[in-house]
Amino acid sequence: MKHIKYLSLVISLFIFITSCSSAFKFDGKKAPQVMITDLGEMYSTYNLSENEKTEIRKQVSSEALLDEIMRYSKEVMWPESVNSLDERLKVRSTMMKYNFYKVASFGNKTIVSIPKEKNKHMPAGFIPDGPMFIIFASSVVAGK
Repeated sequence: MKHIKYLSLVISLFIFITSCSSAFKFDGKKAPQVMITDLGEMYSTYNLSENEKTEIRKQVSSEALLDEIMRYSKEVMWPESVNSLDERLKVRSTMMKYNFYKVASFGNKTIVSIPKEKNKHMPAGFIPDGPMFIIFASSVVAGK
């Protein structure tokens, strides 16, 4: 009986520690957290070329995921507080508090994810309801 209690305690501790981890997995891989040094280098309505799609396909697991990235990297799909340039200009300092994770790079651009589960600290109008991706110039995406 003592061994069962000990084993239960060890398992509970392991689950607690792993659930508290700041790691974010995207597409089955650990996505590195990054910081954005200039929100002005954001592409809010970017349309990927066929060559760029080919480059991204090499970094993601499926065509469905690429489609999701293409759809949810448009400002019309973002939360209401950031889904237009006029709104973003008013809230840049708040946007800098997002937790950003690098998904893929192509050319001189980088796709970042803003996962809901890692951004619950944000005010209500900033938290994504579903997937949220932003394409930035790679020069403003830095390791954290």
